[in-house]
Amino acid sequence: FRLEHDQYAEVTWAGLFLDEAQFAKNRASKTYQVVKALATPFKVAMTGTPLENTLMELWSLLSITAPGLFARADRFEAYYRGPIERDGDAERLAQLRRRLRPVMLRRTKEQVAADLPAKLEQVLELELHPRHRALYETYLARERQKVLGLLEDTASTASRSCARSRSCARPVWTSR
Repeated sequence: FRLEHDQYAEVTWAGLFLDEAQFAKNRASKTYQVVKALATPFKVAMTGTPLENTLMELWSLLSITAPGLFARADRFEAYYRGPIERDGDAERLAQLRRRLRPVMLRRTKEQVAADLPAKLEQVLELELHPRHRALYETYLARERQKVLGLLEDTASTASRSCARSRSCARPVWTSR
């Protein structure tokens, strides 16, 4: 979405439903800026985590979906974030919740559990092509050596995990 924002901006949209909206919580991010700038009559943000670290993440989502509700970030920060996060101001928190009630629906897992189907797990075992298997085994052996300290490890655990996933998904994406 953020990479093709010029093409999206040229379209006349009836509205925007932003699923996994937590990717637009950082107001300094390109995703936030693109979503905020997209001209639509309405925007709806759907996320299981409207805030993880600070109330300013919530402000970012609200500035997209209800831009007039808390117009200025600095005022929101001074009036709500500071007193609530720093001082634990219960009255400010209650006031914020009252103001959010008309624009925010929060449902817990317990509230929707009856509507959810039973969890279904399906395990499919697939055979790798022999060349793909050889590439994966080479990669796995190298990672084992790194874990055992036999090779210098310059990559993070996260980047190794991503590379391992890429080698499983599509071997041509893996550097040799």
